[in-house]
Amino acid sequence: MRITHEADYAVRIVYVLMQSDEHCVAASKLAEGSGVTLRFTLKILRKLAGSGIVTAQKGANGGYALAMDPADISLGLIIESIDGPFELNHCLSDDFDCTRVKDKKFCQFHHIFDSLNAKLKAELYGIKMNTFKTH
Repeated sequence: MRITHEADYAVRIVYVLMQSDEHCVAASKLAEGSGVTLRFTLKILRKLAGSGIVTAQKGANGGYALAMDPADISLGLIIESIDGPFELNHCLSDDFDCTRVKDKKFCQFHHIFDSLNAKLKAELYGIKMNTFKTH
């Protein structure tokens, strides 16, 4: 499993936003601080806003702000808001029909992947943004 570049950049953008002393931070500043192009930053910010992690304020003094306390924002939350639900293997998807067994509940591999998936998800949700040093 690999986290997408978009999810990686989203973590960086949230980190830059968390470091800011400003009430609202312009997307251009977030792009510059995270090393992500402005166009991609805006796309990511829309997803983060849709997930309730950031808020957007329009107008001359507009920009973006965290909508949650950094202690409540986990790496898992950010990553899933961008990449969708964790699925270490395609067989974990509800839409997947296995060609090897009629019922996934009886597949040893499915149980292993499900267990690993749960551990990874718990680990990523346990890492909160407030654990990263600012300034």
